[in-house]
Amino acid sequence: MDLIEVRKNLLMLGMSLNFTLRDESGSILLAKGHRIETTQQLEGLRSRHKIFVEIDESEEGIRAMMEGITTLNNIGAPIKDFSKHLKLNLGDSDDKLTGSLSERWGEVESKLAGLLASVSTTADFEKKIRLLDKHIQSLLAENKSASQFLLFNRAVTHFNGYSVMHSLLCASLVHLLAPFFNLTEEQRGSLVCAALTMNVAMTRLQDILAAQKSEPNPAQRSEIDSHTTVGKQILQAAKVSDDRWLELVERHHAHLHGPESLADWEPVPRMTKILQTVDRYTAGMSPRKSRSGRTARESVLSVVVKAGASKHDEVGTALVRILGVSPPGTYVKLVNGETAVVIRRGIKPGEPLVAAVLNRNDEPIAEPRLHDTSREKLLVKHTLVASEVRVSIKIDAMLRLIPKQDATAL
Repeated sequence: MDLIEVRKNLLMLGMSLNFTLRDESGSILLAKGHRIETTQQLEGLRSRHKIFVEIDESEEGIRAMMEGITTLNNIGAPIKDFSKHLKLNLGDSDDKLTGSLSERWGEVESKLAGLLASVSTTADFEKKIRLLDKHIQSLLAENKSASQFLLFNRAVTHFNGYSVMHSLLCASLVHLLAPFFNLTEEQRGSLVCAALTMNVAMTRLQDILAAQKSEPNPAQRSEIDSHTTVGKQILQAAKVSDDRWLELVERHHAHLHGPESLADWEPVPRMTKILQTVDRYTAGMSPRKSRSGRTARESVLSVVVKAGASKHDEVGTALVRILGVSPPGTYVKLVNGETAVVIRRGIKPGEPLVAAVLNRNDEPIAEPRLHDTSREKLLVKHTLVASEVRVSIKIDAMLRLIPKQDATAL
């Protein structure tokens, strides 16, 4: 039995396995066809020193897990040869997603992880990133609030696999923001692709830093400082031909200035401003080993109210219009003492639809209760850092509570 090590951060809650997970001895951890049902089960798998899968078990298994390879040492093959092997097994199935909404988002995350890990050896890299853009559009169109719930809840509750999830969340948000700033379809596509690849030069380092308690050391700081320039070079070497995409990656940490209204900015600086704002907003909420994430309200304030500015930031304000003060998947404390997870944006930004998950004594509620926080006795008291909430939620059960149509007035 030929085994190969896989990246544990590609495992997601709700994922149905099309492959068998094994330990170093080849013993079965979770058999093909089973689902990762609970957070405890997921964390138990991720806590293993190493996890393996049979290299030839299934096309689906290779696609979902092998793309996230962290090392090829176990089979003694250079990455260029392994990429060829993957292409032979993957066939023409890259354009198909299967399973539940959570499973399909997990597949997009897995595909992105694989592309970023093998950018230098992947043929048609630009085409494959643009295909992910199409998948993102389709999943958001299917159920925007449920998709936001999945992405934000994953981002604010786990620091494992931070880099890929952060890029995926940013890409989803810039897609939703594009109509607010009158971006053409070509500009929107360039912006989404830039969000997916903006940290291609430091994907592995970002994951290390998320799990690192200390500040970056000098070598890490140097890699951080150069990642925009190096990222552009990596994408050029991968034959990315979209100049806007390349410039956005290179400038996504650059100092920007322009007219008071974003409508008067040139297209690429305007797109860069959108990407920078989303990058800061989402990064602030994500936890690290060294710190808890910000609350949703703190993240909103950081991008809406700018020091010395004469008016609220346009991109930050648009984010509030889309997501509300507390995005789906984040947590709030209600005036009645209950703790709830946000299900979707409400009619007003500060009055979301929520599901109560802990009672006033901080005890788990067996069947989450839906609450409309526009009611006086159910108002949001304050937002919470996800790490403060000691509860395991059943993702698919939560998704069933979310209507496909948003009842919001944007």
